[in-house]
Amino acid sequence: MTGIAHEARLLIDGVLTEAEGGATYDNVNPATEQVIGVAADASANDVEAAIAAARRAFDESDWSTNLELRVASIRQFHAGLLDHVDELTEISIAEIGATRMACSSIQVVEPLKFLPYYANLAESYEWRTNLGDADTLGGPATRWTEAEPVGVVAAITPWNVPTQINLAKIIPALAAGCTVILKAAPDTPWSALALGHVIAEHTDIPPGVINIITSSDNTIGELLTTDPRVDMISFTGSTPTGRRIMAAASENVTKVFLELGGKSAMVVLDDVEDLGMVAATAAFGTATVCGQGCALSTRILLPRSRYDEGIEAIAAMMAATPPADPSDPGTMLGPLINAAQRDKVEGYVRSALDEGARVVCGGKRPESMTAGYFYEPTLLADVTNDMKVAQEEIFGPVLVAIAYDDDDDAVRIANDSIFGLSGHVFSADDDRALAVARKIRTGTMSINGGVWYGADVPFGGYKQSGIGREMGQAGFDEYLETKAYAKPS
Repeated sequence: MTGIAHEARLLIDGVLTEAEGGATYDNVNPATEQVIGVAADASANDVEAAIAAARRAFDESDWSTNLELRVASIRQFHAGLLDHVDELTEISIAEIGATRMACSSIQVVEPLKFLPYYANLAESYEWRTNLGDADTLGGPATRWTEAEPVGVVAAITPWNVPTQINLAKIIPALAAGCTVILKAAPDTPWSALALGHVIAEHTDIPPGVINIITSSDNTIGELLTTDPRVDMISFTGSTPTGRRIMAAASENVTKVFLELGGKSAMVVLDDVEDLGMVAATAAFGTATVCGQGCALSTRILLPRSRYDEGIEAIAAMMAATPPADPSDPGTMLGPLINAAQRDKVEGYVRSALDEGARVVCGGKRPESMTAGYFYEPTLLADVTNDMKVAQEEIFGPVLVAIAYDDDDDAVRIANDSIFGLSGHVFSADDDRALAVARKIRTGTMSINGGVWYGADVPFGGYKQSGIGREMGQAGFDEYLETKAYAKPS
């Protein structure tokens, strides 16, 4: 790997810089368990410098009011990223264990589309809305509203699809006129630091507008969630962590956007003609990011009349997607991110067996692989919705199969969850599938394999899957405040 793949420095106040004292930590390849390099290990003082820079850039520069500069800078950033797609791909394979196949879509290539989308949206956005004249308590008045950036944004991101989520946060925030501190997950520092390199070398973004922090200390993000100079916290991660961030933000009544966990249901109705397509969708979803995706459908609901048939089809498809070297173009399933995550997945599978479920396929580490945090794609049958594996987010290549009686029972089971992030419904009848989908309380739904993902589609959840929406215009509006004006008419 060359170029930005070796970027180990933070971006603070427009300068690529080492962490305080030159501190670094090891970056580990999850497919080999080998150290591939180092990343800057930011201190509390580094975070303080980043917050101060972002605050100063928002309060003292014209970034928040200069739409032309913001649009031009985002387009420069896009051009720079396009020049480094190959390097971003190699970074993703090396530090995430992302497959080359995933890098050609959700891990690298698709997220780059966020930049032109938000540049265009910012240019065409109705920043002012006229409300007309009215007789008010103070007499005739002309009223209008204007949209303004919320201010300094702390963006705290996870390791599963880092380029996707990093860009989904920082680009709409920058387009809206905010300044940003991006705090990346410890396991995937290079994906974030590469963005800092491109910003510093290829754009006219002023100093302090975007700052990028990496650290081996997970708790360092708490400095961002409690600092009164931060106007908004945008967080993607687990629901337990989201609860803690929400509590911390309440001290300063800081605005929060939270995209949290999921336990999405794939509902297969009894009239489905092609169980092969269902099985392929289920297996592909389990393989995608090794099951480490909050929006993946990890519960499959099968009618009792076709339960055994469905289990057989899914197991056969899963067996055809074994874990392998993620750098191989033909690999669909790579490793889990680290040993702790693999241990967690193994613990969930053990708990399922203890509660009466059975392993149809997988359920163990691949015997042929002596290194890497790999785990076989696993199908658990005879699961009931009250089991731990049906209620909690496993974040691994594990699919649980639950039997249901009729459409109403399927909806009841799908909604029997603290989460509500995504889901699928399959049926021979689109209208029937849509009727079921409309009863499921979740933020996104796929009907008969339709793909909702795109820069212009808002993404977020109901219930404990989060607050607010990311991507689309709704994701842009998250970073704006609305100010109302009036003058005598």
